[in-house]
Amino acid sequence: MKRLAIAQVRAHAGRYLASVLAVVIAVAFLVATAVLGATSRASVTESLAAQYAATDVVVGGDDTAALVGAEEVAALPGVAAVAEDVEAPVRVARTGADRAYGQAVSLAGENVLRWQRLESGRFPAAAGEVAVGSGHDIAVGTELTVLPASASAADPAGSTVRVVGVVDLSGTAQRLDGLTVYAPVDVVRDWSGGAAGHLRIAGDGSRSIPQLLDDVRAAVPDGTTVATGTEAADAAAGRFLGGADLLRNVLLAFGAIAAVVAVLVIANTFAVLLAARTRELALLRCVGATATQVRRSLRIEAAVVGVVASALGVLAGIGLAWAVTVLATTLDAPIPLSTLRVGGATVAAGVAVGILMTLIAASAPGRAATRVAPLAALHPAESTPESAHTSSARRIVGVLVLVAGVGATILGVRGENVLVACAGGLASFLGVVLLIQRIVPVLLGRTGSVLARIGGPVGALAAGNSRRHPRRTSATATALLIGIALTSTLVVGIGTVKAAAPSALDEQFPFDVGVSSVGDAGLPADLPEHLGEVDGVAAVAVLDAAEVTTGDGAVVAARGVEPSELARVARVDLTLPEPGRMVLADADIAELGTADGASLTVHGSAGERTLVVVRAAADQPPLLTVSDLRALADTVWTDSAWLRLDESLPDREQGAAVDRIGELAQELAPASEVTGVLRMRATMETILDTMLLVVGGLLSVAVLIALIGVGNTMALSVVERRRESGLLRALGLTRGGLRALLLWEAVLVSSVAAVLGVGFGLVFGVAGTASVFGTEHVALGAVPWLQLVAIVLAGGGCGLVASLLPAGRAAQTPPVAAIG
Repeated sequence: MKRLAIAQVRAHAGRYLASVLAVVIAVAFLVATAVLGATSRASVTESLAAQYAATDVVVGGDDTAALVGAEEVAALPGVAAVAEDVEAPVRVARTGADRAYGQAVSLAGENVLRWQRLESGRFPAAAGEVAVGSGHDIAVGTELTVLPASASAADPAGSTVRVVGVVDLSGTAQRLDGLTVYAPVDVVRDWSGGAAGHLRIAGDGSRSIPQLLDDVRAAVPDGTTVATGTEAADAAAGRFLGGADLLRNVLLAFGAIAAVVAVLVIANTFAVLLAARTRELALLRCVGATATQVRRSLRIEAAVVGVVASALGVLAGIGLAWAVTVLATTLDAPIPLSTLRVGGATVAAGVAVGILMTLIAASAPGRAATRVAPLAALHPAESTPESAHTSSARRIVGVLVLVAGVGATILGVRGENVLVACAGGLASFLGVVLLIQRIVPVLLGRTGSVLARIGGPVGALAAGNSRRHPRRTSATATALLIGIALTSTLVVGIGTVKAAAPSALDEQFPFDVGVSSVGDAGLPADLPEHLGEVDGVAAVAVLDAAEVTTGDGAVVAARGVEPSELARVARVDLTLPEPGRMVLADADIAELGTADGASLTVHGSAGERTLVVVRAAADQPPLLTVSDLRALADTVWTDSAWLRLDESLPDREQGAAVDRIGELAQELAPASEVTGVLRMRATMETILDTMLLVVGGLLSVAVLIALIGVGNTMALSVVERRRESGLLRALGLTRGGLRALLLWEAVLVSSVAAVLGVGFGLVFGVAGTASVFGTEHVALGAVPWLQLVAIVLAGGGCGLVASLLPAGRAAQTPPVAAIG
């Protein structure tokens, strides 16, 4: 039987094309994801290893700073060089460009420990000189103003430095840090506020690394982290790759979806193959082969197909990963992918998954093929209607899972808990899949009556045929349903998020543009007046700030504002302060142990007042009127200015107004921070649109595999209804009519799956958005109805395309040959 199985695969390799294609696509996706994950990890590790290439021992790290001076360590025997690495968050300004946040990094004084490579210029040698990382269009000779991130907005003093070198960061993980400024260690330490860094130590070769490690441990205080250079490089790689590992896991989840769909498609494919070989299998039984031997032979065939398809899938996945690596290198992508890493475990896992998928999918058709008595199987294959009955246990479990899922989804929406809502949506979908064999025939019956009116007798025949094999049709519909439901969920979710996010942003940032100070010194007093003179600014509200304390000693960072000014700039209904009242958000009320309407005694440097607590309608800072705040505190500073733009201006002019506000703030308060909800909205829309393209592309893999299953189902229908089709032709049905009969059937099944999938996507997408932003922010008018209609039409159209080949083959068979 083994030789027979292998001979069958060799002689009829074309039969297995659909199964091979489904396995290749799923395995290639999984392998490419795993290879790219390993490649990114290896590339980042190699990139960071260059930083520690000459480093034998590292003192200090993420959890502790170096608690000992470089001079003390340098005096240890066996130490050749010591470099102190200090980093500081900074803001960098240059003429004619926006201020950018960046990172200042110290340069090693010893060449042996200096890992940076120059692209142009030289390394800085004194204060007032810096080098910058490549990729930011900053040339040698450019003057920059560098300010510590904690600098006060009222203190415009910063360090004016000149760029003397550009460090080559192409293909390195350090590019992920953004704009990086390199300077001598003393300069960076000043920018960091005196923070301690960590020490990198290079040995002179007289002592082994373990001995040097022990010597350093003995010289530093207890609790100080001491590690080898290799260990430090691995730890740094782990920090960089946190997001990459998350991305890899997300992609593997999509690969798992593709694998599930592939199993359903392969099962249908083998059902088609075995239906075509019914007489052959019956003859084997008649000449002495047992049912067990036949099943074993079919398992061997499936294993051979699985091995071949998995090998091709692994090769395709590696090829795809290589292509992405080449493209990323060509485009100088921020995540380095310099060295393709293909692990033996990845190859073995890809092959194992492909073989397992094929064996699982082929098991049910194999058992079904050997249940038929040999003599009965020798008769011509005929399609007989089967019952849509499902076991009571499956129905009960399906209903319970569905009810539990719906309940969890409702709880997640009402409690604005996205994790609970997602778990409920997943359970609901699983419950529907368990009940799909009962749901699909009912929907086919409802839509079939419509088709009978549209398509006439041919449409009526197609509607009836679609319900003759509910198990097979349900499996086909489920494969397509998974991809379309997930795609629709994504489309609806992103569409409703686009509509809900602006109102949620307005609650968090109830202004168009905000200019705020960093630290306690505040903004220059004349800045709000100048901001109000910018073209496009409709209103400005000034928020003063001071620290006050309650009777029990709790410190409150209060804001003072003119209520009329705040009302003009606010985009949401904020609770405005009144004389003698303090507006507090729910979190502040709970923290201070007071209540809405209660009296609260507040102390300041200028005196004390008893104020009435007013509960805020939105999440907003503690607010007083300016007069009340100044009566409480001697020292009051301008904390921020909230601006509202002219709504009649087009988006481009509003964006220009934001740019002018940023330039003015940079000029008058270099350390101030400008936030604009307009830019946030534009950035969010860009991210959402990109997500739709990327995730939609990933889900298209599952839809593609599912459409192969539609073609397989129609091919099996052609085989089983061969005599029936011949009889219809003999009774006068034309070739075009027979072709239309099969095409209508495919379109009906695909369209029902598409409508069902879009329905689930609509519910899950709206529920997901509501669980994040709340039901009050969800507008059904924001649902992209036209896109959902397009998905339904695309599902039916793709089913039509997938069935063209089997329908054409059936129409070309002469009636006499089909009946005979």
